[in-house]
Amino acid sequence: MDATLSDIQERIEAASSVLVTSHDRPDGDAIGSALAMGLILEKLGKTVVVVNRDPVPETLAFLPGSERITPPSGRSTADLFLVLDSAGVDRVDAAVWEMAADIPVTVNLDHHVSNTRFGDLVFVDAAAPATGQLVFQLARHAGWPLDAAIGENLLAAISTDTGSFRYPATTAETMRIVGEILELGVDVGRVNRMLYENYPARRVQALRILLQGLLLGFGGRCASVKLPLAVTRELDLQPGDTEGVIDVIRAIDTVQVAVFFEELPDGKIRVSSRSKDERYSVGAVCAEFGGGGHTLAAGARLAGPLEVAEERFLEAVGRALAVGDRQ
Repeated sequence: MDATLSDIQERIEAASSVLVTSHDRPDGDAIGSALAMGLILEKLGKTVVVVNRDPVPETLAFLPGSERITPPSGRSTADLFLVLDSAGVDRVDAAVWEMAADIPVTVNLDHHVSNTRFGDLVFVDAAAPATGQLVFQLARHAGWPLDAAIGENLLAAISTDTGSFRYPATTAETMRIVGEILELGVDVGRVNRMLYENYPARRVQALRILLQGLLLGFGGRCASVKLPLAVTRELDLQPGDTEGVIDVIRAIDTVQVAVFFEELPDGKIRVSSRSKDERYSVGAVCAEFGGGGHTLAAGARLAGPLEVAEERFLEAVGRALAVGDRQ
């Protein structure tokens, strides 16, 4: 059922142990939100386990508490299951759900407009630019104590999901929250340096290869790049190494929609997409392929091979551009 922050506060405060997770292939918001929540719960005296199918990306390993994120195992005896930043059940690995199978209450806290509203208590605010902002609002609403370590995680969550506060979903409330986070003693220069100026060489090498294959279509209004599995293996790319690539091609002045295609080991093609204009909804395009997200940022997974998936998705982008032009 739809829940209020007070409902979630009540459930958390009544629990003695909590299992926390976020979506597979976690990004800055998923990791930052989960770690911040875990640290908050520990301050409240709860027994906390934070799990994810995938390891913390190297670029986020500096975040306080990152070593606490472990792979799922066994069956949890926790009282409460918190699922953060996950639009649907399918965004969390089956092994995590198996671990949580005996937990009586599941809380779904998220900001994706495409959220399927799974769980027993559901709080989805699609106007929030990041789940990290919702975690902060919950803590502030409840009067729970925060510190610099929690603040670092929340700043990373909000900064990465707002594109360093460049995306339109960034609000005045977001900036006020960041101000309160900095007052916790967070070194904003250090956090930004670790997030945006601390890349391994292989990441830049991958960017070089991707940009060599840049495609500009529909009169230069759609930019796309693709990452074959062979390149991933050649450069030994790790989760998180391609974060930000889509923002590079999205920055082209004529581009309205940017798309990144990644070939996965299972043969599926992971698609990330961004739009500069709400008339051209990449959320709607991704929904055609069983994916989702937001109007201006969304993703999907398509059947391979890579070239076929690329062609199908870009055709849908072309239709979306044409529809948007008529609005």
